[in-house]
Parts: sequence; C-alpha cells; structure tokens
Amino acid sequence: MSDPVKIAVVGGGYGAKVPLPAYAELDEYEPVAVWSRRPERALELAEKFGLALGTADLDELLTHPGLEAVHVAGPVTTHAPVAIAAARRGLHVLVEKPVAADLGEAREVVAAVEAAGVVGAVNLGRRMQATRERLLQRVREVVGAPRMVSISLVHTDHEEPGSRPFTWVQDSDMGGGRLQGYGVHDLDLLLEAFGEVQELAAATEVGVGERQTPDGATREVTAEDAYAILLRFRGGGLGQVSLVSTARHTRGDLVEIHGAQGTVRLDADKVLHWGRAGEELQSEGSLKASSKDAFAQVARNFHAAIREGAPPDPSLQEGLRVQALLDAIHLANAERRWVEPEPVAADR
Repeated sequence: MSDPVKIAVVGGGYGAKVPLPAYAELDEYEPVAVWSRRPERALELAEKFGLALGTADLDELLTHPGLEAVHVAGPVTTHAPVAIAAARRGLHVLVEKPVAADLGEAREVVAAVEAAGVVGAVNLGRRMQATRERLLQRVREVVGAPRMVSISLVHTDHEEPGSRPFTWVQDSDMGGGRLQGYGVHDLDLLLEAFGEVQELAAATEVGVGERQTPDGATREVTAEDAYAILLRFRGGGLGQVSLVSTARHTRGDLVEIHGAQGTVRLDADKVLHWGRAGEELQSEGSLKASSKDAFAQVARNFHAAIREGAPPDPSLQEGLRVQALLDAIHLANAERRWVEPEPVAADR
C-alpha cells in the first residue's frame, strides 16, 4: 500500500503480543515506535520488529517524527491519560477496551479526540470474530424481542497460583480483572444485539488469592477471576453473563439466546444453531474464532477512518456504552443492589 499509516504502540505486554505483530504484517500500517515502562523491554521490541524507536519516555514517543497514530495498550488506568495526550498532539487514537478506568475518564477521551479532530476508536474486536459476526446476523434474522440471554464462559487459565504470574491484570487498582479481559466483549455483544440495559445486578470473586511476580515475589490478587451479572433489558427480557477462569475442567464459551420469535445458540465447540418458532433448529460450523483475524479487521477499519473518512468501527461512542455498563457492574457488586447504568447516546 502506497500510503500506510505510521503508528506507535504504547504497551510492552499485550501490545507486543497482538497489535505490534499485526501492524507489522498489514500493508495499511508502518509501525515506527513502541513504548514500554521498562526501557530494556522497549529496546528489545524495537529491535525485534525493526522499529525506529523503543522508549520508556512517552513524550519522546508522541513527538516521534512522522508519527500519525497511537495504539494505547497499557494497563486500563493508563488508557485515558495516554489517549488524551496523543489526541492533543494531533495523533489518531485506537485504545484498548475498556476505553478508560471509568465513564468520566472515557468521556474525557472522547472530548479530547473530538476537540483535536482526529480519529478515535476502541478495540472491541471480538464482535468481529466469525463466530460472533454470524451469531449477531442470526439473532437479527430469527430471535425478535429477547426473553432470556445467557453467556457463560468456563476457563482454566487461572486455576492455580502458578498458572499466571502477577501483573497489572491481577491488580484492581490498575483496572485489572476478567471483566476488562472478557466481560466487556460480552457486554458489547448484548448491546449490539438488543440495545439498552435498564438495570443490572452483579457479583465478582477472587478464587486464587495470591500469585508470584516474574521476579518471585508473592502478591495479593485483588482483581476478579470470576463474575456473575444479571441484566434486565429496556423493553423486557433478562440476560445473564458469567465467567469462571479458575475452573478445574474447561468448557469454553456458550451463548444461548431465546427470543419471542426464535432461538440462537453458539456452542463451546463453535457450532451455531438457530431457528424460528415452529421450526427445527438448523446448524452450521464449526466456525472460526480467530482473535488475530478479528484484530486485523479492527485495524483495517481504523485505517479506513483515517485515510478515507469512514466511520470508526468500533467507535469510541460504542466504547462509552460498554463503559457505562462496566461502571454499573462495579457499583452493583460493591453495594449489592440493582443499578441503572448511566445513559449513553448512540453514535451520532
């Protein structure tokens, strides 16, 4: 491609696992810089991916000559300050989910992006996996008004203290937890399928309370590794979203959607079933659920928004809707009561 976007990645963890390799492979991008809080990690990544700059100095990164866009992929609590600083320098911003630590900060990100006249987007890319794209298509075709929606994730990746090292992901003060890792995608799926949530109740749990840092120190885990959410949709219907990442036997993800007009189910083996009332269920699959492919589509959409003026997809406004639900979940868990999420307007 003759006009690739010059982009930098902020974050040496997830940022180095998914975004950097993807940008290096996509013709639409020219990755030029990476930031990590550890200078040696930044230099290591710059050498690995052939970048002009690897730095632990954010200002140095944001002022790199020719830089056009930034992918914000650090801990959740860093999303807002980094995204705002980038936007104020005239850089386009793709921020990891959730947009920020809370809805107030997320609105500040949106305001900064709009004031600067740059493109802003959020990586809610799981909706672009083939499994979930097809599921949403079938929901729109056959389900009608929701009656009961259930999304249940059963994983074993956190089952033992030694199965994962302690990082910011286990620290609630840094915005860690499985809600930011998985729950936001399922909340996004519900909003895509059925629109507004009227109210919700929630509980979170830490099943494995201690983990070791990479240098061998023991730290207390304060961010949830399990959660259960009960939702009431505006206009009727219930939803339940749950995850356990400390199970002894994995099952994967199960999505069941029962509506006034029909049924859609995505099994853990990625087989999709659907049917209207009075019909036998049909099925297709096993379908593909590639996170790499889904992120590549997010990146291409971001490029199209920058170079062609296409609408950002997923947009920051969609990120705000998810953020409002996430804030309500934290409040419902803390106060053990039903909470009505703060209203967020749909994309203008």
